[in-house]
Amino acid sequence: MIGNNRYSIWGIKDSGEDITTEILNILNNANSFIIVGGYNFTFKTAGYSFFSILKNKVRQGVPVLMIIPSNLTGYNNNQPAIINFCFTNRIGLILNGNNHSKWLMTENDLYYGSSNFTDTSWKHRIEVVTIHRHNHIYGSWKRRTLLDFRLFIQREISKINRRPTMAAIPGLIANTIAVWNRINPLVLRLNPSIEKVILTLRNYGEVETLLNKNVEEWFQLYDMKVFKRIYEYNANIFKKYNDLCEFAYLNIYNETTESSEIINEEIINEYNFLHSEFVETIERATSELRDNKILFSEINFQTLEENLNILNKIEINISNSDNYE
Repeated sequence: MIGNNRYSIWGIKDSGEDITTEILNILNNANSFIIVGGYNFTFKTAGYSFFSILKNKVRQGVPVLMIIPSNLTGYNNNQPAIINFCFTNRIGLILNGNNHSKWLMTENDLYYGSSNFTDTSWKHRIEVVTIHRHNHIYGSWKRRTLLDFRLFIQREISKINRRPTMAAIPGLIANTIAVWNRINPLVLRLNPSIEKVILTLRNYGEVETLLNKNVEEWFQLYDMKVFKRIYEYNANIFKKYNDLCEFAYLNIYNETTESSEIINEEIINEYNFLHSEFVETIERATSELRDNKILFSEINFQTLEENLNILNKIEINISNSDNYE
């Protein structure tokens, strides 16, 4: 990496170069606000220090906001734990399933690059890194860059439903069932022709987007008990779909496939078994969601209102910063 640590450093972070101190210093130097945009986080090693600092900053009165995807799948998926940590420690949260950006912004500093907020990325991975001490930088470039991030943050905050009511519940239930019904025909059984398998694999992005979007809509009506159940429904459906697609890619269709038909009965039967499990998971979730009146009988909007208050404070503080002038 090149540059001057007082002003800016940027470039390739080689394996073995450690930016842990630089990232944690950005948090420690914040006094007005902290905003984290990320995709992959960990509570382990340096990640523990990262979240500990965020928690301490909130105690000191500094509003903190995280913008993350719902992330319904992955090995040892800890996204539900991240979400719970944020609400338990009064850290503002916005779920956006399209977010794959990694950045960190305060009134003093700005990081953006390829590095996840993990010990592995900070210490061992080769990453693209940019850190600007914008409190020490002057000129139109700084103003335009910070304004770009600020406008994105304000757009994200403006999308949040600010008037949650119990009347929204029936509509959310109906919409969730409609989403699951829409996904069902995107995932097809296998006959000897592999065309339906190809379509199933090509629909991966659409299925993932629909499920993530559904989780985000329930998040806007956040109740810990309800959100956890909805998250589990969607995560279970997506896992079954992932299992099906992984089997199909390894055994039926990928970039090296030449045959247009499968004659191996074991492969056909296993694929269709996984497909049946996927369909049954949707049917079970639909039945439980439609019939579970107790789950929705006592919605508590307190956590959501606290989150909205944090978002409002973030919006005020970034607007009051003089770094856009």
